[in-house]
Amino acid sequence: MDEVLHFQSYTHALRHPIIIGRVGGWRLPWALSVTQLGAVAATAILLLATRPVWAHLGGVGNLALFSLIVGGAAWAARHWRIEGRSPIAAAVGILSVALLPGRRSTRNGRPVRAPRPVGGSAPVTVSSLGDSQVSG
Repeated sequence: MDEVLHFQSYTHALRHPIIIGRVGGWRLPWALSVTQLGAVAATAILLLATRPVWAHLGGVGNLALFSLIVGGAAWAARHWRIEGRSPIAAAVGILSVALLPGRRSTRNGRPVRAPRPVGGSAPVTVSSLGDSQVSG
């Protein structure tokens, strides 16, 4: 009996980020992913906390600069990819590798140790060459 089974795969659809269109009953002007919303919030809080440092362009100039930087953070969170990952996923991966002791240096699943120093007792002499000793 040659029975053919057909299956559907939705993994491509599951790779898309969760999109947020409403926050607290208020409709956003454009839909943002969770990563973009986090980048916008973090950038806005950082810029508002450091306003005395960068805000010297007057009201309209400061608002324009603030908007460009926050919009740039949202764009970067959406479009930048590091090894096929979003910047947040890449940062989490880098932090997890940096914070796990003993897992930093592995080759074929085994830890790589620094080579032992090789002892030697050869004398080394360093001298400077004068003008008369330089051959030209």
